[in-house]
Amino acid sequence: MTTTFHWTGSHVSGSRACAVVRYAGATDTRGSRWLATIKRDSDNTWRASATYQEGPITAALRAASKAGVEWQAVTCHSIDSDTYCVGF
Repeated sequence: MTTTFHWTGSHVSGSRACAVVRYAGATDTRGSRWLATIKRDSDNTWRASATYQEGPITAALRAASKAGVEWQAVTCHSIDSDTYCVGF
């Protein structure tokens, strides 16, 4: 099955939910961690975090749980060494 994607003028038709996960280094009060964000529009944004040891997939799955999307990560793309896109 091939999925066709195209821009509708307001969103990409055929796209699925994903989380952008970024590494956040340690601060004076917190250890290093992964921060995941799922954003559907300006009114619907879900965030979650995981420790560095738990990893970016765990952060993405926690954000997915909050957003009510399926809990299975099916894709993971590296944007750079500190940022991932995890698809559901």
